[in-house]
Amino acid sequence: MTADIGKKRIFALVWRLLGLGIGIYGSVVMFGMSLGSTMLVYFTMQTNLFVLAMFAVLAVMTAVQIARDGAEGEVAHLNCSLELAVTFYITITFVVYWTLLSWQNFGMSGDTAAVEFTVSNYIVHGIVPIFAIVDWILFLPHGRVARSAPLKWLAYPIIYAIFIFIRAEVGGVLYSNAQYTSRYPYPFIDVDLIGGWVAAVVPVMAAAFYGLGRLYVLADMKIASRLSRSVPEYIRLER
Repeated sequence: MTADIGKKRIFALVWRLLGLGIGIYGSVVMFGMSLGSTMLVYFTMQTNLFVLAMFAVLAVMTAVQIARDGAEGEVAHLNCSLELAVTFYITITFVVYWTLLSWQNFGMSGDTAAVEFTVSNYIVHGIVPIFAIVDWILFLPHGRVARSAPLKWLAYPIIYAIFIFIRAEVGGVLYSNAQYTSRYPYPFIDVDLIGGWVAAVVPVMAAAFYGLGRLYVLADMKIASRLSRSVPEYIRLER
């Protein structure tokens, strides 16, 4: 079933355009209703922009592919390791938010602006990651990512952490409210809040991210193996 859907280019195009449209809406609302350009400091917004850029390119590639080669066949994709890296990064956004930060979420209220902001919050932390993960499962060729890739993928989270600590020193307060003022985007890396514990948190999170990356590569190989077994023997021989 997955193999069949993965060769439906029109479905892939619709999926990518839908993800792009929903993601743009969520990001625009977040930028417009919260902290403006300072939202770019957040890992959430950076990874959402990565996914939106990827979906925009993939949608164009898929549309061109359909016009040129028809609606059936392998769906257009970028470098497999690059696409899975972007999916990995947005998955970090998903996992960290729902395990560590969702308790800070704004509740729904009768105010239209509050409802819109809450919806966009769910989009950037939940819906966009799901779109990226499903796109990887259905449309990206599997079994082509090296086992060593997760170690390379850690470069971006590490650079991001370095950036956050430097920005806190030179950029000052990032946000404040009646209860809390912070120079950092997230409480679990807030030196002012948890002090020296940050030195323990950062390597633990890096190890967890590496483990997540390894799980992705393992899952990618398992999917490739399953799809290979589902292809009739005479087709495999022809290839």
